[in-house]
Amino acid sequence: MSLTLSRPPEAGVNHLPVPPSGTTDRPHRDRAIDLIRFGCLVVVVILHSMMSAAVLGADGDVVPTVALLHTAGFTAASWFFQIMPLFFFIGGYAAINGWRRTQATGGTWADYIRARLRRLVIPVATLIGLAGAGLSIASELGVPTGLLAEASTRIGQPLWFLAVYVGLTSLVPLAVDFHERAPRRSIAVLAGAVIALDTVVALTGLTGLGYLNFLFVWPLIQQLGFFYADAIHKPVRVGLAWTTMVLALASLGVLVGLGVYSPDMLVNLNPPTGALVLLGVAQMSILRLSHARLNEIVAGGRQGTERAREYRAGIWQRVISWGNTYGIQVYLWHMPIVITLIGVLGYAAQLLAGVPVGDGLSAAGIVLPEIESSWWWLSRLPWLMTVMGLAALLAVAMSKIPYPSEARLARFGSAAARVVRESFSTSEARVGQRLLTPVPRALIAVTLAMGGIATALLIGIAPLIWTLVSIAALLTSLVLAATMKAQIPAESEVPTVTDRVKATASLV
Repeated sequence: MSLTLSRPPEAGVNHLPVPPSGTTDRPHRDRAIDLIRFGCLVVVVILHSMMSAAVLGADGDVVPTVALLHTAGFTAASWFFQIMPLFFFIGGYAAINGWRRTQATGGTWADYIRARLRRLVIPVATLIGLAGAGLSIASELGVPTGLLAEASTRIGQPLWFLAVYVGLTSLVPLAVDFHERAPRRSIAVLAGAVIALDTVVALTGLTGLGYLNFLFVWPLIQQLGFFYADAIHKPVRVGLAWTTMVLALASLGVLVGLGVYSPDMLVNLNPPTGALVLLGVAQMSILRLSHARLNEIVAGGRQGTERAREYRAGIWQRVISWGNTYGIQVYLWHMPIVITLIGVLGYAAQLLAGVPVGDGLSAAGIVLPEIESSWWWLSRLPWLMTVMGLAALLAVAMSKIPYPSEARLARFGSAAARVVRESFSTSEARVGQRLLTPVPRALIAVTLAMGGIATALLIGIAPLIWTLVSIAALLTSLVLAATMKAQIPAESEVPTVTDRVKATASLV
């Protein structure tokens, strides 16, 4: 991904520069948006790292636990570090621009889905496969089943957002069409559904119904990102942005005070509620007020010589480029790193249990300190630096793992389709042929991708059988996605032995 440096906007300009004539059909990448998106992932990694902990039980066993939940101020702080609405809002902004770029080059919905599925599924498949194999090896080495189950759950938890993101990505062309034909009505329908569902949950106490809001909250926030993309080159109406932010936060505060929503924004995440929509609107308003300034900063700022500005812009460019390339890998691999480090520290604490170091302290208490004690807080900075450093190294390493090219996957899929088609009657083959047209193929690919991620999220990746089920669904999704532009041979074409050999060899 290449990033072109541009001059910072002139002082006093409170909106982004309009792209040069002739380029408006292909929206440019916004470096401030890319930086914020990467920043959101970093915030999540820091939060998960801070909240993951373990203690030594009375019998000396390592007991995983969650830190900070009952810390004074944690609930208030959640209003600041709950950035998932901002992430999905930015995702909507990027999605509509990406779809318009696809359209500008003559691409189709299948083209859009194919590229994004490969970008999202390959890192997830790598994580699930390697983490599942690692837990299986740990089981053979005698690691307690309870710890393995906890590790499987913790590794799978961050995947919920990718399952939702894949689903939203598949709906982008349809959602953009609704937005362009009836923008306000689209927002009204989704907002009405969120309000209605939250009301039913509040009146009936059936909290399980709240999970239906996955169908409304995140699409609504994505749709707001479409509005933002349309307004990005218009002058900022500062008064309106401030008013919107204040009203959104005030409304959220009132609803929290009335007991409709939890004051803890992490609680409002699962299942998602309208509180996240209001928080997202406030975050959107803040971004609108600061967007031009952020782009000015990443372009080098106003201060100093031209050479100094170019130097600063170059640093920001490298940070943003690194985040675009490896950010998703950092997000995926931080929990396996955290779990492994906790396991190593726990094992060391068990070995050092009972070894005094003076003043009533034990060596085990230094290695695995009491949660929220003074020593625990002092050790958080090196802990975070270790997690972030290892996550960055592992992200780069995991991105180097080779995967079959899209062309090779397409050849395998086409050959496999011929083999399968010859196994059925002519009428059944015709039905299968219709199912393998680009749109049904795309739908099946998206469903398999979401199913593979959901398997790891809801069931886990231990025992190994569930890892294999998840990987099979994800790889099949990749094959189907790769064949969306492939020409499937006519039904009369009979596969030869060579075809079958090539179908197998194409994945090697």
